[in-house]
Amino acid sequence: MGCCSVSARQAASAGARQDEVELLEIGGSRKWSISEAQSESSLHLRDHVITTETGGAAALWGRTRAELRNFLFAQPIAGWEGESIHSLGEIVWSSLVFMRTCHMEEMSERYLVLFSFQLLILSVDHMQKTFTYQGLIPLAGMSVREVPSDTGCVFEITGSMIESRIISCLSPDEFHIWVLSTRHHIKMANAHCSACPSNILKFLV
Repeated sequence: MGCCSVSARQAASAGARQDEVELLEIGGSRKWSISEAQSESSLHLRDHVITTETGGAAALWGRTRAELRNFLFAQPIAGWEGESIHSLGEIVWSSLVFMRTCHMEEMSERYLVLFSFQLLILSVDHMQKTFTYQGLIPLAGMSVREVPSDTGCVFEITGSMIESRIISCLSPDEFHIWVLSTRHHIKMANAHCSACPSNILKFLV
């Protein structure tokens, strides 16, 4: 995975203010905007940028992020049941992380896949180069908390209906992308459930 850096700059204009977070990677650059709309806390990320392949860098098994996205949609996932993975919508972000729950002492390697309303957890078989289904968590009602650590790349996801999970990212840049994009889509999911109360039961089921 290519090295990259994150920088933030603020540009003020009459009646509007915009923070721009810029990702610079070897072989290319990508940007998304964090703009204020109805309140200072509302985030509007350009999803098409987050879902874009970042600089063509290898993400896993020599495959780029775009190739892994196609692989997830095309190849069967061991243990997956129910509707097709296509029913979850477009992939917002995905990467290899280390994760543990409150019942685990050691971190386990996982591949996380963020969709607009759900977070897919997969275990990784590097020998067979396959994924195994480990869980699908609704974003509605979830919260994200940054966890102090030596690496500065750890966050926790919690919720009233889910088990707390500690997630350690492989780089500060991955960490910032995960925290920003997950928080943004949690707000979207909460707003969606508020507008359509029947969706809450669907998420729980």
